[in-house]
Amino acid sequence: MSKAWQIALIVSLVVGLNAQSRAAPASFEDVLMQPSTPADMVLAYGDHPDQFGELRLPHGPGPHPVLVLIHGGCWMEAYDVAHIRPLADAITGLGYATWTLAYRRPGGDADPWPDTFMDVSQGLDELRDLAEELALDLDTVTVLGHSAGGQLALWLAARANFPEDHLLYWSDPLPVHRVVALAPITDMVDFAAVDQGCNAGARQVMGGAPDEQPERYRAVSPVDNLPLASRVDLVHARADRIVPLEHSERFAADLTAGGGQVSLHPLSEPAGHFDVLLTYGASWSALEALLAVQP
Repeated sequence: MSKAWQIALIVSLVVGLNAQSRAAPASFEDVLMQPSTPADMVLAYGDHPDQFGELRLPHGPGPHPVLVLIHGGCWMEAYDVAHIRPLADAITGLGYATWTLAYRRPGGDADPWPDTFMDVSQGLDELRDLAEELALDLDTVTVLGHSAGGQLALWLAARANFPEDHLLYWSDPLPVHRVVALAPITDMVDFAAVDQGCNAGARQVMGGAPDEQPERYRAVSPVDNLPLASRVDLVHARADRIVPLEHSERFAADLTAGGGQVSLHPLSEPAGHFDVLLTYGASWSALEALLAVQP
């Protein structure tokens, strides 16, 4: 049996088991149980061990449309790129070259500020050095992020708007054509209002509470960096208990008011915060439909 058929069989078994029991939101363990294949290339974009990207290439000669994946995990060191690999694998199967970014996070030897944000900026722009050799089409780059990664994805799309006095000004950023934000944290001040659970991660990555670092919060909060030239699709479960749906609803309203292009795709119960990372079931079908129409 070939490797591809072995993976297909494992996926079908996982789907079958979960289809029978999907009466509750998916757990993080459900996400981790999904199989994936190794990346075609693992490439460093900096000197730190967490500064790398995993490149997966679809079949064919290219040029390939590019989708960048940014994992979530409350910006915390405990959660790394591993849990989003199955999604990267599945999206590569749709015909995209996927570039899955790892980045420094609070809790290791990184500074809470601004390492995380500088890393995803540098990692995204690294694609310019890879494009010609690997037949990557950078004219219509899509950035997809989940949860804290959704915040980073929306923030990356705003870099072109930053004036030179912006705290994290970035010269000549790679344009982002589209953002697909899965359960994104769009208001950093609101999310960091409490210092517990995932919300505490916001305070860690910012180096303090909102009243202690107000300029930093304004510099990275998606709601404070509008309008966006990028098209935005927000995929968010109604039953999300970690990042409330209101984050996406308010962001969509603000972006629309500023003339932006945005669509909100709410997922019905029992879908929750982690269902959007599954490569099977109703949540995956919704994401697959969005990504099937390549930019």
